[in-house]
Amino acid sequence: MAIEKMGLRTYGVGHKPHASFVKAGRWVFANGIRALDEHGVVHPSVLREDRPLNAPPRAEREARFIFDILGDGFAAANSSLANVVRVDQYYPDWRTVDPYHSVRRQALGKVVAPSTSIIVDGLMNQDALVEVQALAFTKESNIKAEPLAPKKVGGPAESGYAPCLLVDDLVFVAGQLARDDSGDIAPQARVPDTQFWRGTRIRLETRYMVEHRLKPALEAAGSSLDLILKAQVYLSHPEDFPMFMQVWCDAFESAVPPTTVVPVRHPALGTKEATIEINVIAASTRAKARVQDVKCDVPLISNRMLPARRLDDLLFVAGLMAVDEGGLVPEARPEPTAPYYKSGIELQTADILRKAEKIFAAAGTDLANVARAIHFHADLGDFAGACNAWRQVIGNDALPYSAVKVNESMFVPGAKLILDLWGHLPS
Repeated sequence: MAIEKMGLRTYGVGHKPHASFVKAGRWVFANGIRALDEHGVVHPSVLREDRPLNAPPRAEREARFIFDILGDGFAAANSSLANVVRVDQYYPDWRTVDPYHSVRRQALGKVVAPSTSIIVDGLMNQDALVEVQALAFTKESNIKAEPLAPKKVGGPAESGYAPCLLVDDLVFVAGQLARDDSGDIAPQARVPDTQFWRGTRIRLETRYMVEHRLKPALEAAGSSLDLILKAQVYLSHPEDFPMFMQVWCDAFESAVPPTTVVPVRHPALGTKEATIEINVIAASTRAKARVQDVKCDVPLISNRMLPARRLDDLLFVAGLMAVDEGGLVPEARPEPTAPYYKSGIELQTADILRKAEKIFAAAGTDLANVARAIHFHADLGDFAGACNAWRQVIGNDALPYSAVKVNESMFVPGAKLILDLWGHLPS
C-alpha cells in the first residue's frame, strides 16, 4: 500500500504543498506542526493581539493549538495521541520549553513518548515558538508499546517522557545527554576544572553517552548498538565534529548506522553545559534477521556510515549533504565569476536528491514514498530554492517537510543544507 499524504496546505508563493501527516502502513508521521491558520501565519487565537498577556501564557496557548492539530490529524489517519511513540521539538527560545511540557503531559497522558528538544536559530514562522514532529502507530496495527526505565537512563522529571519505548520490534530512545542523576554533566564526561588536557570534552561526553546511556537503554529493550537503525546527533560546537565521529565510529563493531549530525548554537540542549545530544531508533534482537543494510555508492559525511537501513516497511536514511571527499561537490558550486545565473541552494538540494534517489532505489522504493523530510538550513531564506529542486523530482506532489534554521557552520565550507529523510516501502 502506498503512503497517504494528509492535512495538505500550501504556504507562500512558490512553496510546495505541505503534507502535515503521512500514513505509511502501520505508521503515521506528523511533520512540521506549528500553530498556524489556513494562511500559514500563527493563529490569532494563539497570538491574542488584543490581550496577549492573558492566561494561559502564550507558549501554553500555542502548545494546546499544536496538540489539537496532532489529535485531529492522527484521528483522521486512524491513530491517536495515545499511540505516539516519538516526539521531537524545535524551539527558538528555551523559555517556551517548560510551558510546552506542561501541555504535552496533559495531551499525551501518563506516558509521554521518548522526546528530543533542541534550541534552534529559527522556524519558518518567525513568531512561532515551537515546531513539533511526531510518530504514532495506527489503531488497526494492534501494536503494543512498552515504556522502559532502565536504571540511570532517564530524563528530567518535569519533562515526563519515557526514556525508552519498546514498540513491537522497534526501540525508541529519547535524546540523551552525558548527565548523571543530578541532571548535570557527569564528572566522567568533563575535563576536571583544574586541568587542560585530561581528555577532550566531546570525546568524554560521547563515550559516556554511549556506555552509560545508549547501551543500557538498548539492552533493557532487548537490542544493542549494532541494531541501531538511525541516529540523530546535535552538536553545539561544530568544530567538535571530527573527534565526535572518531568516537562514534569506534562504538560499532561493523558499519556505522545511518546518522544525521546537525550543528546547533551553544547552548542548545537541556543541560546548559552539554555539547552533544543523541537519540536513536533500533531494532530488537528478535528482528535482527529482518534488518537490511542498504548499500550504494553515495558520498556521506563519513565513509564508514551506511546510507540507510531498512526494517520491514520503514527506511531510515543517513543525513545527506552536497558533499564528497573533496568538500562541496563541484556540481553544487556556482561559477565564481558569474554566480548569479544559478541558485547555490538549488544546486545543493539537487545533488542531495540525486543521492536520495539512489538510496531509495537501492532499498526498493522511490522519493514518492518519503514520509518525512527535515531540512536543516543554514539560512531559511533558502527554503524556496530547495522546494524548486524538489519540484524537479516529484513535481507538485505534496512534501512532508519540516524546515528549521541551525548553526550555519555545517562542517564543510559552503554547505547550506542537511536533509534528514525517512521513507516507506509499499507492500
